[in-house]
Amino acid sequence: MMENEDWLIEAVAEKLGTTKEKVNELIKKKLSEFQNLTESAALRMVATENGVVPIRRGYKIADISDEIGHINITATIKRKFPPRDIMIKGAKSKVINLALEDQTGSINVIVWDVSKVEYLEKEASDRDTISIANAYSRKNKLNDRYELHLGSGCAIKITKGPRAEATQKREYQRISDVKDDSKFYQIRCFVVRLFTNNVFLIRCGICKKKVIDKCEEHGDAALSKMLFISGILDDGLSTIRASFFDKTAEKLLDLSKAESIENKVNDISFGLYEVEISAVPNKFNETLSLNVRDVKPIDYKI
Repeated sequence: MMENEDWLIEAVAEKLGTTKEKVNELIKKKLSEFQNLTESAALRMVATENGVVPIRRGYKIADISDEIGHINITATIKRKFPPRDIMIKGAKSKVINLALEDQTGSINVIVWDVSKVEYLEKEASDRDTISIANAYSRKNKLNDRYELHLGSGCAIKITKGPRAEATQKREYQRISDVKDDSKFYQIRCFVVRLFTNNVFLIRCGICKKKVIDKCEEHGDAALSKMLFISGILDDGLSTIRASFFDKTAEKLLDLSKAESIENKVNDISFGLYEVEISAVPNKFNETLSLNVRDVKPIDYKI
């Protein structure tokens, strides 16, 4: 039995006034009665038959260490990222990412349901509290970390939190502080080089794999084309490679100005472009880099 199901076994044992061992015997009996039944499904059958609702109410982020369904959790929004447009089964849609934290850790959240994306875009802010019902977790194949996914069957509620004072001094970390973990890093640095090849990335919206024409597993049902910029950041003491995707790349290049992407990339590559970034580490072939989730230009000189 998966470790994250222990709470339900304990709940059934408490309801029946028996031991966990006896509950496991009931589960084995269900498995013998029904072919192709998983242990998790057998446990939920036992729970339901004995009046225990098989939905855990109080998940913490540290509890999400496997692929789990029906997750209910309350956490703080550490960072809300701009929504991005995608194509799903040939139809235009959009998703939004949140970085959540509680006293046990942090986790990335992907919201797929358009109505909830619009609600979060309008109502949610950094440091607000979000309550989520009926989410599910999946492992991100790119960074090997678990994420929360919110579809049409989930529910969310925002409770407004404290706002940082506009004059509050911001604390930054150094590039040398970056470790192989899931922590968000706030760094003030210069963009000293951008790479001009392959400024667009085509990715499968389901498995997140980079593709050329179509995904080998999912075809062209959910392909999305996004701006992708990579480069080198320097904080005066250390350097690190960084990647900027989609809306974050647009903010980096300040594409609201009437200027081509190529010209903007070249200008930044040969100038001193100071930025504040919020980023998470990514490790590939024993080399650390940064995936930048938000960027704010500070000064731009050539």
